[in-house]
Amino acid sequence: MCSPPCAHGGRCMRWNMCLCPPGWTGDGCHTAVCELPCANGGRCVGPDNCQCPSDYTGPQCLLPLCTPACQNGGRCVDVNKCTCVDGWQGARCQIEPVQCQKPCKNGGVCVGLNRCRCAKGFTGSLCETAVTTPCVPPCKHGATCSPHNTCTCPEGTAGLRCERLTCPVVTTVVSMARAVRKAFRESYVDRCGPLGVQLCTKYR
Repeated sequence: MCSPPCAHGGRCMRWNMCLCPPGWTGDGCHTAVCELPCANGGRCVGPDNCQCPSDYTGPQCLLPLCTPACQNGGRCVDVNKCTCVDGWQGARCQIEPVQCQKPCKNGGVCVGLNRCRCAKGFTGSLCETAVTTPCVPPCKHGATCSPHNTCTCPEGTAGLRCERLTCPVVTTVVSMARAVRKAFRESYVDRCGPLGVQLCTKYR
C-alpha cells in the first residue's frame, strides 16, 4: 500500500512506490513536470504549466509585462519598459508626436499626429475647407458671401454689403448699319423697380 495514496492518477506498484502518469513525478506523483523550465522565478504547477510572477507572462514566463500596458502600438521589451513607434513618446508611448505628413493649409497649425488646428473660418483635416456661414448683415444685390463675413460684389455695385449701385455700366455695343447712315444701340445696367433697388438692362 502507498501512504499517502498516489496523486493525479498515479498507481501504487508496491510499498510507497507510485507509477506516475505523464507530466507528474515524485514519491506520491505530487510534483509537476515542465519539459521547458519556467523562467524568471516562475513555478511549475502542472504538466507544462508555469505559474509566473506578476512581472512576467507566457508558457515559460519569458514575456515581460508593462503595467499599465504600452499604448499606440508600443511594445513591452522589459518589465515596465516600452519601445514606441511612429514618433510616440513617454513611458507608455502616450505622448502624441507633433508631426503632420501633409502641411496644414490656410494658416492651420500642426498640433499632433496628422492633426491640424484650423484658423477661424476654415475646417477639414488639413483646414482646406472654408466655413460657409451666411454673412451678417446679408449681402445685397445678388452678391455672394465669402469667408470672414465679406461680400463679393457683382459689377455695378459697391460697399461692404454691395448696397450701393454705381453708375451705369456699358455692357455691349451693337452695330445697326444701314445704307449710308450708321447707328449704334448700347445696352447698359441701371437702377429700376420700386425704390430703385433692382438692376435692369436698358438700351439706347
